[in-house]
Amino acid sequence: METENWYLQNKPRIMRQVRFFLRPYRKHLTEAYGKTEGEAIARDGLGRSEALLPGLPDIGGGENPQTKALCSTMPMLAIYQALRERGAPVEEAARLVYLGAASFCDSLPTRWLMRWQGKRLLGRKSLDRWRRAAAISQERRYPEDSVFEVIEGDGHDFEFGVDYTECGIVKYLSREGAPELAPYVCWVDFCWFAAMRLRLDRTETIAQGGQRCDFRLSRREPVEVEPEFLHV
Repeated sequence: METENWYLQNKPRIMRQVRFFLRPYRKHLTEAYGKTEGEAIARDGLGRSEALLPGLPDIGGGENPQTKALCSTMPMLAIYQALRERGAPVEEAARLVYLGAASFCDSLPTRWLMRWQGKRLLGRKSLDRWRRAAAISQERRYPEDSVFEVIEGDGHDFEFGVDYTECGIVKYLSREGAPELAPYVCWVDFCWFAAMRLRLDRTETIAQGGQRCDFRLSRREPVEVEPEFLHV
């Protein structure tokens, strides 16, 4: 018997989140392309998100914390596709994808919600969930999933760490014909954790040519980053 598509089962909720996520993109798109075209690109991105939804890879649904990352990447890919189809260069399309995601992290009520999530993320229940997910990922039940291990914090340099040796986002974007977008999506992580009031330290990512993605999280002052591509 064929397993039901988890994303379609949860489509109303996911699409509400996608609409909420894409709202800040309108500002950057209209600044770059004018009101009429900018809003058309935003609508196109929403429509493409809905079309992409059923094809998101099965990695265990809501039981896997990596599913949330895939659902967040999908609308970024949709906006990127909409821009590229209109002739935008890779760098310009990816820059606008980053700016929209960064604005989302800095918008209200997102900041309040993410601060609440940040308080929970390093809590015992959340960390236990990540440990279970890491163990399952090592079994490679889902070929398109990330594979990672938990690095226990020392209470000084960091409180919690994760080393990814396979990245589900890289796999997904490669499958969808947009592997070049993955390094830009990596930069969004700093915005994401800063909105949670958590510090992310990272020396390399798979998308940027590294052997792993070494996430280290702590409650110290977040790192302020400004990617070079914003000034190109």
